[in-house]
Amino acid sequence: MRNPQQSLILAIDGHDGAGKTTLAGLLAEKLGGVYVRPFGGATGTSLITQAEQHHYQEVSRIGLMAIRDAAAQHDARVLVFDRHWMTVFTLIPAAYRDEWFPLPATTLCYAGMPATLLRLGERDEAIFDRAYHEGYMQQYYDLAHQYGAHILRTDQHDVAQCLDMLVQWATNL
Repeated sequence: MRNPQQSLILAIDGHDGAGKTTLAGLLAEKLGGVYVRPFGGATGTSLITQAEQHHYQEVSRIGLMAIRDAAAQHDARVLVFDRHWMTVFTLIPAAYRDEWFPLPATTLCYAGMPATLLRLGERDEAIFDRAYHEGYMQQYYDLAHQYGAHILRTDQHDVAQCLDMLVQWATNL
């Protein structure tokens, strides 16, 4: 098995309904890489539960372990993560972020509120109020600017155009 540090790690992150899962899967396929979803299932639930209890060191630890474990499971030249550091950073204060650096190349998938609400309405999931979504969307946007992540407006382009832009971004790293 390859050392995960030898793989090119690409992080596709963003709020719910932004298109990151669709695009991360397509990007991995296009680049001949592996799609990785480190915070699915019980891991994601643990992150949220610990954050709600203000156990921020534990949130950071769970997130880092999930990412490291997911990367170690794959022997691939390119790993495309569907959520990564940016998701964890929305759950923890800045004082708990030091162990996350250096950050991988990251694209924030971002859609405005109308597109986000429309997309989320098409899912069979719990719907939170507008303020909840606005808060997280702003956090992701601010983190992208603070840490120099690439921003892809998924509400302004179709899936094929977004994928083309992601491929161009990834090949220019």
